Amino acid sequence: MKKRILTLSLCGLFSALACDLHAGNADSSKWEFSGYVKNETAMFQKSGPVIGERKSISDTREHNMGDISKFENSLVLYVNGDLFPNAKLHAQLDGVYDSEASDGYRAHKNHSQQDALRELYIDSKLGNKFDLRLGKQQLVWGTADGIKLLDIINPTDWREFNQNTMDESRITVWMAKGDLNLTSKDNLQFVVSQRHESRIPGLNADGDAGQPFIMKGVDSITGPVNGFRNIVPEMGGISNSFYNFAQGGAFGAGVKLNMITNMTVNDFASNANPMGNGVTGADMLNGMVYTYPAAQGGISGKTNLIDGGTANWNANNPNSVFEYMSNATFATFDAFVNAKTAYVRDYPDDISPNLGLRYKSTLGRDFNYSLNYLWHYDPNPYVEMSWKGTNGETLTPVTVAGVGANGPTTTVTLPGYGGAAGKAPTLLFTEKLNRIHSMGAAFDTTFDTSALGPVVARGEFLYQKDTKLPVIDRTKLGYGDLVGGMRMEDADQFKYVLGTDLTFFTNLMMNVQFIQFINLDYVDEAGNNGANSGRYTGDQATLHLTNGLRKGAKFREFVSLFLSKPFGAEQQGRVNNIIIAEESGGYWNRFDVEYGFTNAVIGTAEVNNYWGNENTMFGEFKNSSNIQVGLKYLF
Repeated sequence: MKKRILTLSLCGLFSALACDLHAGNADSSKWEFSGYVKNETAMFQKSGPVIGERKSISDTREHNMGDISKFENSLVLYVNGDLFPNAKLHAQLDGVYDSEASDGYRAHKNHSQQDALRELYIDSKLGNKFDLRLGKQQLVWGTADGIKLLDIINPTDWREFNQNTMDESRITVWMAKGDLNLTSKDNLQFVVSQRHESRIPGLNADGDAGQPFIMKGVDSITGPVNGFRNIVPEMGGISNSFYNFAQGGAFGAGVKLNMITNMTVNDFASNANPMGNGVTGADMLNGMVYTYPAAQGGISGKTNLIDGGTANWNANNPNSVFEYMSNATFATFDAFVNAKTAYVRDYPDDISPNLGLRYKSTLGRDFNYSLNYLWHYDPNPYVEMSWKGTNGETLTPVTVAGVGANGPTTTVTLPGYGGAAGKAPTLLFTEKLNRIHSMGAAFDTTFDTSALGPVVARGEFLYQKDTKLPVIDRTKLGYGDLVGGMRMEDADQFKYVLGTDLTFFTNLMMNVQFIQFINLDYVDEAGNNGANSGRYTGDQATLHLTNGLRKGAKFREFVSLFLSKPFGAEQQGRVNNIIIAEESGGYWNRFDVEYGFTNAVIGTAEVNNYWGNENTMFGEFKNSSNIQVGLKYLF
């Protein structure tokens, strides 16, 4: 019950106000009802699979160029009116259905951009200096183009990555916002808001296969082929085959799987004839995963355990699980026998609020600035892995040193579990939110130049303490410690954007931005045992089995250019174009046009292109490039 206290309190307030309205305390003639109906239809520009679309290693499904990716119809209703003197109510109700969306993205969904109750708040004045807004709303601190920096109070719905406008993609939350006007130029804003997470496609128990905007980093967790959520059960199956082979004497009379501490996966895969049957080790592993029937110890694998036989085996440039775990001994697989996975959420109580404070002022005539602070739960969830027993107890991996033909070995055990113990462990994926501190500042100033006319310079700065970023320990992962090899660790970050706004040819607006993210706790420790060693901060958006669990960067830079110009005899149309380039070679360009055919009928067209390095935040979505048209009728 306590989880509902904040919401119930606000609802109670609205109920009381509604009673006042019903009693005749408000003038019904001042109520306004408006809205629109809209259709948006999008189609893919390119043929090919989107990330996470294929459900098995042999699956060849893909969309074709011209296939419809979105057919969304929406009805939006706005209600505005006076409740009583000095108090106004605003509501927005949305009805949305997208027939082409993947499961879970077609219609209404609480706490998303398709929430039926989009906004419901009351604006009131308390005296001459204090304004109060109570209810479900969105609050904007930042103004950067195409990227959110100080705009962190509302979580984000990433279902279309960054193609939606900021107003559309923000998830509205219950909030109390107070503005105290200290002087004519000094404002102090207080915020108490509901905690909620951003919606990130694929980051859930189902994985959202087929959703067009799943990042590689998310696919590494829940993807059907490359996600460890689905890989580990198949590893449990193949480990059971290893266990049965050992029980049958395949590795020598009386040699059990948990005894084989002297032979690693790479030793076996690189051996031309490890079982004396004329078949190379890599071919045997590949056959057991994808070819052999169950009677021969096969598992009809669907996930990326191994990407082929001898011709493709390369532990120095891994792109499949066995290659990443090339230093794991066969005894380690005893711990994985019949292993399972589970995905759960462990979130803070709904009543745990976010608290914010902003001071805004002006220096001189033309220099505006703000100082911002938010103590909040980072809306970007993170996922922790842990081994659990049959009763939910935490299992702590234990390592045992050994000696193999090619040097020292390390075996990972889960005491009391695995084939030798006859009990199967569960690898638990727990989605969490982390309480962090966000301290920021912003400025904008205008000055006149003889060559360019009025120029606006602006900037936003954000320091975040205790965010979570992935740290990959290839040494531990190499010998089979999955939990120790892929961890989320605290990292402080500093981010900023510097921008310039110019106007040419009367009404052509041009905005240029430089954006930089700095990981102040960046990890990059060299290993001493080939490719599968060392420790580093991973690239959260793109790390994947297919790209070497991509290393992140201490400094990440972006440059953006935004152009906007009205057109038409009465400037009833507008054309916009934004391009953002990543330093590492990924690009996104959106070209859009809006035209008012009448005062009530508005048409839109939009082209989104992603290209460049496929292991970048934008380049990974190359097959999600799309063309979109829309028609809106206002009433």
